[in-house]
Amino acid sequence: MKKIVVIILIIIALVFLYNIRDNFTTKKTDTPTVNENGTFHPDPSNATFIFDDGPVTFSSGKNEKPIAPGSAFIEETIILDKLAYGDLNADGKQDTAVLLARYGAGSGTFIYVAVFISGPVTYKGSNTIFIGDRIIPQSISIDGDIVVVNYLDRKPSEALAAEPTIKTSKQLVYKSGKFLEK
Repeated sequence: MKKIVVIILIIIALVFLYNIRDNFTTKKTDTPTVNENGTFHPDPSNATFIFDDGPVTFSSGKNEKPIAPGSAFIEETIILDKLAYGDLNADGKQDTAVLLARYGAGSGTFIYVAVFISGPVTYKGSNTIFIGDRIIPQSISIDGDIVVVNYLDRKPSEALAAEPTIKTSKQLVYKSGKFLEK
């Protein structure tokens, strides 16, 4: 009887993760975009971002790798379709703030924020900042030199299986070559 309950819980968790994954679509453009006003928007879909466990290079907004050498389980990291544009490093060029989702063999969907920042010659991805596990991103924006991420989270005492309902916001800045919480 206990095995049946465990199997049912695993199936429910997999269905939940599949639905979350479908809701987090990636922006799949290989070229920079220009909006209707003629403003250039840098495209981070092929950038490299630095996570705590090392760099992750994207191809068309996505990265897949085995969770361990020789493992059949894949960890996937994607760029979510919520992007923001603004000049974060005061060089007169547009930069891009992105939300990233990382998931694999476990039940978590880990959300990060990073920036695709202009340099003297080209753009580069920043370090990432962990926002939360199984949260619901609402928006990302750039206000001056501040990146603002709004999302739904849970109370600290709630289980990760609980639906996120608490409105939460984080402010981040890009200073001296590092992306940091404000």
